[in-house]
Amino acid sequence: MTSPDRGGEARREHLRTLLGLDLTAAEGRLAAVPPGPSSGGPVEVELLAPCGEPGAEPDAAPDVIPAFLLRPEPAVDTGAAVVLVAGHGRGIDALVATDPPDGYHDALAHKLARAGITVLCPEMISFGRRRVPPPPGGAPWAPEEKTCEIDAARHLLHGRPVIGRRVADARAAVQALRALPGVDPQRVAVAGGSGGGAVALLLAAADETISAALVATYFCSFAASIASIRHCPCNIVPGLLPELEMADIAALIAPRPLVIEAGARDPLFPIIATREAFSLLPPVWEAHGAVPPELVVTPGGHAFRAERSLEALCEHLAG
Repeated sequence: MTSPDRGGEARREHLRTLLGLDLTAAEGRLAAVPPGPSSGGPVEVELLAPCGEPGAEPDAAPDVIPAFLLRPEPAVDTGAAVVLVAGHGRGIDALVATDPPDGYHDALAHKLARAGITVLCPEMISFGRRRVPPPPGGAPWAPEEKTCEIDAARHLLHGRPVIGRRVADARAAVQALRALPGVDPQRVAVAGGSGGGAVALLLAAADETISAALVATYFCSFAASIASIRHCPCNIVPGLLPELEMADIAALIAPRPLVIEAGARDPLFPIIATREAFSLLPPVWEAHGAVPPELVVTPGGHAFRAERSLEALCEHLAG
């Protein structure tokens, strides 16, 4: 990993290019803003984001992205906000499920709202409500099915990785949150686990306006995870290596707050490689005179428990 002060902005611009991320694109916004808090419960909203369909004309109609908005009770509202991205293969309904909670996220959106944070959960392409329709006459998709392979192929054939579109959609959600009454636009973070952690890491690295990031069960090294263990092709960003290993990408977040959660028994992102990659990060923040990232290791496997990691994120977002 190179020095944080040598070519940092050039590496960030290179990352944006590889993702196909245009920071000058039209801002994201909610089609309609729900009136007031709703006791912290999820409210269905529509996020309007710049059209990300490959080959679309520059003036194409915006994407209409299903999302859930959760607002905390006024008594605990901190003014901070988080864009929460679901894990790979899971949709936004999993983020807000409570009876029973989703086994991976464990009602994470509600945990954030109870901590006084406004939460916007945009549906990522290929998952939940944004899957490619089944073939004519074909059976409906099963609840756990995804369409990553189709979406990844369509985007890559146009020269852009599908994860770049997810990053752009998450960025549109950040912009929508900043315009929401009662939200401090200077305290909007991004969080996610697994595939959602990939989006959170990449967005915070590519866009310096993101206030903080929580990345769970994803941070490791490409060499030890994506390039060594079977993963979905939607993870692939052509050209990242050798210049931008995960630690190099994470270093672009400095000096902003970064919290990383990892499972000690995660079979997809080996903890030994996670610890090795993480060891490269504290000196980068220290060179900026900033608080180093925190690595929270849970005893389980590939699951987002968000206990100490959520507490740490809230500490960073405190007004």
